[in-house]
Amino acid sequence: SATILFIQYWVDKFLLLRSWQKAPFIGTETARFSRVYFTTAAVVLGAISSAFAYAQSPFTFLCSCDENSDSVCNVPNTQSFANVELLNGTQIGTIETSGVSYYFCDQRNIGFPPTPDKQGDDVWMTPSQERLSRLYGWFCLILLVLYGVGVLGQQFIRRLLSLTRGVYKPTGADQHKDFSSGIGIESFGYIPQLTISGFHFPLLCCNIDDIDMGLISWRNPNAHNKQHPSRNYDEYNLIFDVPFKDLRRSRHETVIESNSSAGNGKPLFSIVKHWPPDWAKAKDAITS
Repeated sequence: SATILFIQYWVDKFLLLRSWQKAPFIGTETARFSRVYFTTAAVVLGAISSAFAYAQSPFTFLCSCDENSDSVCNVPNTQSFANVELLNGTQIGTIETSGVSYYFCDQRNIGFPPTPDKQGDDVWMTPSQERLSRLYGWFCLILLVLYGVGVLGQQFIRRLLSLTRGVYKPTGADQHKDFSSGIGIESFGYIPQLTISGFHFPLLCCNIDDIDMGLISWRNPNAHNKQHPSRNYDEYNLIFDVPFKDLRRSRHETVIESNSSAGNGKPLFSIVKHWPPDWAKAKDAITS
């Protein structure tokens, strides 16, 4: 048992540090797609399979000669057999068959919708079963048409309309929260970064000196520079690995304002800007 726990510990540690990563944010799109398409399709397919099961019952593969043509049943309705010996050795003098004759018929050979007229030459349904199968079969056909038009057709029409006008509709309720009021808690910015296996954190691909560090969705627990928080990310910022003219400072160094305008004006890395509102600037000034 100690060996199993030892192996499990190191396997989990390797997966946690080298393999696993934070799941992507997908929102409610997957649940909505499943609810609109898969759940409704399951209801339609369930109704169709139920209609086929009822139309094919009683699953005996026997049809009565009384309800079908006499050409199939060429035996008399009743027959007598004398001196019948059963499997257990019992002797019976005379046995008469039932007054109704049956023959083999394939009850699986029924089309869609599973209505009584799809039985073909063989008839095995009772009158009450025929009435309900007719209603059930046409109901399944209507249900299938509604799914094709209402679900699949609606999406097709939406894509056609998107070529000529906007079709986006916001979801959810307005919670009366500004973006800047939730920075670092529930609001994060689009910061260009590159995820590479083997690194504990993503590699940044932009200059972050002039933005709020709360816009970055992760923190380096080994860096604690409170005066210049942007330097806490220098070890994972690619801009310091490729020297270029517009580079304002080197890694872990102060800002060199004289080099801020040097260069040919073509950025080498992505540009990130943040314009906080006046109340956010005033709040930061009071906090600092």
